[in-house]
Amino acid sequence: MNPIIKSLVSVACCAALGACAADASRLDLFAPSMAREGSILAQAHRIHGASPAELASEEESLQKAYAGHRTEQNRLRLALFLAVAPTPQGDRVRALALFDVPPGEINGQGRNHPLAQMFIPLLQDYRRLDENQNATQQKMRDLQQNNDQMRQKLDALRDIETKIQERPKAR
Repeated sequence: MNPIIKSLVSVACCAALGACAADASRLDLFAPSMAREGSILAQAHRIHGASPAELASEEESLQKAYAGHRTEQNRLRLALFLAVAPTPQGDRVRALALFDVPPGEINGQGRNHPLAQMFIPLLQDYRRLDENQNATQQKMRDLQQNNDQMRQKLDALRDIETKIQERPKAR
C-alpha cells in the first residue's frame, strides 16, 4: 500500500475514533482483542504491522464472527479489517459493500454509522482510482502493442531499403 493511502487510512481512523468516542458507550465497537489495543486506530495500526499469517488468522476469526452473529459490531469490525488490510486479505470492494448497507434491525445504523460515513466516500474514491488505473494500464498496453507493430513495419521498410540499395543497377 502506498504512503498516501496509508496516510488517508490513518486520518480516517483518527476521525472514526473521534466520531465514535462520543457514542462509544452506546455502541460496543471494540471486541476483546481490540479492547486491549485501546481503539480503532490501534486496531488499524496493528493490521498494518501484522504478518501475512497473522492477517489470515485475523481475517478468518472476523469472518467466523460475522457469519455466526450478523451484528453491526461484527460487520463493522470485518469491514474495517477489509478496508485497511493489505492485499490479499484486504478487499476494498467487499469492505464498501459491508459499510454501505441500509439501516435496519440487523444492520443497526448501517451506512449512517459514523465509521461507515467516513469510509464509504474513501472506498468509493479508491474504486474510482482503481478503475482509472486499470483503464490507463490498458491504454498503455494498447499503445505498447501499436508501438511494437510500428517498429516491425519500420524494420521491414529498412530491410526493403537495404535490399534495393544492394541490387546491381540496371543499364
